[in-house]
Amino acid sequence: MNWQTDLQISDLDPTQKLEVTCRVCGHSRYEEPQKLIENHGLHFAYLDEVAKFLVCHRYGCRGSVRIALSAEAETEGFIGGMA
Repeated sequence: MNWQTDLQISDLDPTQKLEVTCRVCGHSRYEEPQKLIENHGLHFAYLDEVAKFLVCHRYGCRGSVRIALSAEAETEGFIGGMA
C-alpha cells in the first residue's frame, strides 16, 4: 500500500495539478484532475489506476508514466544563522 492506493482522484482539490513523467523518455507534463474526471470518466479511480491509464504524449513514445502531486506553494531558503 502506498499513497496512490489510498487516494482517489476525486479526493484531490480541483486546482491541484498532477505531474506526469514518462518512465521511458523522461518527458513531463501537468494534468488537472477535474479534466481527467470529465474527459475520461475516472471519477472513482485511485491514483495508481490513473497512472496505469495515462501514457506519454511525446510523439512515438507512448511509454508508461508515474504521477506525483505538484506543490505550487512558494518556498524560501533558510535565512539565518548563529548570532
